[in-house]
Amino acid sequence: MSEAMPILEQTTDWNATIILVIAVLIVILLITTRLLYPDFYKLTLYRMFVENFSGRQATMQIEVSTMAAISTIESLLSISAMIFATICYSNKTTIQVASGGEWKAIIIILLAFACYNIAKLVINKIIGSIFRMKVYADNYNTLILDTEKILGLVFIPLFTFCPFVTDATAKALIWTAIGATVALVGFQFITFFLHLLRNKFLNHYSILYFCALEVLPVLVLLKLAF
Repeated sequence: MSEAMPILEQTTDWNATIILVIAVLIVILLITTRLLYPDFYKLTLYRMFVENFSGRQATMQIEVSTMAAISTIESLLSISAMIFATICYSNKTTIQVASGGEWKAIIIILLAFACYNIAKLVINKIIGSIFRMKVYADNYNTLILDTEKILGLVFIPLFTFCPFVTDATAKALIWTAIGATVALVGFQFITFFLHLLRNKFLNHYSILYFCALEVLPVLVLLKLAF
């Protein structure tokens, strides 16, 4: 042979690897939840769309600490993976993941989302204590977590397929995720204002709180991403 054979270097798609690892972890958590508490997500949907929206007291108790912890971890992983997939596969974000820094990027996303959630829940509890609306604050925190649990379920097939489809299909999956987020978070916001009206607490302070803790972070994230 007069010419040397070209050397093919095998490259690892760490983006796809990270997404697959997270998807496997989530499936394990979902199977665990299904085995230990088969009706957990069904009752979560009932509480979110019927009891919270109508303002009635919860009649179907699903407060199982182990299941709540498992489902919260699942939603944290799923939403973070969806954010990561959006950055990697939308081709429209101003945020770029440097080659070799993929694991660092997903860890930063996980920690940032977890810290934001914890801060928001704690602030809600503090405000509820100050204005003697502790029960309402606890219910709203539950609504936030329920919304994230449902989003976590919706996102699983969307971010999992992003590395393995065409660019156009990946963008369609990402926009589907954005649409689901707008719909569910919009429902959460409507429920928020209905609760304020029922409790006669709708004033400029509550609107400022809503804009600072709910709307502003979303706008900042959209500005950074697109």
